[in-house]
Amino acid sequence: MNFSESDAISSDASEGDKAEHDVAAETEGWRTTLREEIVALHQKGEAYTILSLVSTFTENKTRPWDPLLLWVQPQPCCLSALAAHVRAANISALVSVGCGTGLLEWLIQAITGLSVVGYEVNASWWTSKYAPPTFIPLTFVDQEAPPPKVPHTHALMCCYFNNAKVFRQYVSAYEGPVLLIIGATSGDRHTDPHPLDYVDRDTWRLTLTHRISTHDLLAGYHRQTR
Repeated sequence: MNFSESDAISSDASEGDKAEHDVAAETEGWRTTLREEIVALHQKGEAYTILSLVSTFTENKTRPWDPLLLWVQPQPCCLSALAAHVRAANISALVSVGCGTGLLEWLIQAITGLSVVGYEVNASWWTSKYAPPTFIPLTFVDQEAPPPKVPHTHALMCCYFNNAKVFRQYVSAYEGPVLLIIGATSGDRHTDPHPLDYVDRDTWRLTLTHRISTHDLLAGYHRQTR
């Protein structure tokens, strides 16, 4: 039996397809296992264990972090700094717009005691079988209507938001004293607004910067009183 060059190419292609399939299956496998692990810890209320687990993941490693669970990988000091900034304005609650799974928000609530509300859009997606797990009850807002007014008794927060125009609408309607923005500080990742976009803007004064990672920054603002 003759083994032609075209047969060799076909065989190589088949091996390549198989290898790609194996990598994809392996990736989906660790992602599923990680999500199950995080969900189990959440159900047990083990917030510090989740933070310890998060800290073991770094980019470009054999077991990368699942960003759909949480865009940033904070340590307890990050959450403590955030909570102290909120409480300095004599409030003890926050609204996170575009909160995703709510894992960050649950960690904030579990570790710092702040009361947290999470706003999201697209209820059909978040309640579908394809969505990642959620860790707090999500408050769904109408994507076609003006954003709801965040209570002045709550801080206004976003983490890796991706629509500066919509966020400005939230800020314009907000009458409370605290603004928190978590996002990227390099061009490698996209965030809109940028954490430092509100420096000396309107009545906002930058009063906190806390480095979460080489890529991520927490910026906190207090409203200036005249």
